[in-house]
Amino acid sequence: MDDIEPTADEIAQHFSAMDDSVNLINTTVADDTDALEMYGDAAEVKLMITRNTDHLEIQARKSWYSDSSKAKTPYTDAVTAGKAYVAE
Repeated sequence: MDDIEPTADEIAQHFSAMDDSVNLINTTVADDTDALEMYGDAAEVKLMITRNTDHLEIQARKSWYSDSSKAKTPYTDAVTAGKAYVAE
């Protein structure tokens, strides 16, 4: 389905969802107290982080992502931080 070029609004929505993942990952990595309370245990928090890092990596393979002039560092940094958190 990546063959269909998304509209500018769809691309903006994709980046917005990616920004949400970045914020969730970074917030949890900085202090996972709320996430532990919400998800119940460390294993569930790590699954949530993995879902979000997977989301970022999947979107990063899309042509609209690489074609965008938007800075990619926040996304790659969040993936790195999320994977390090899960590895702990």
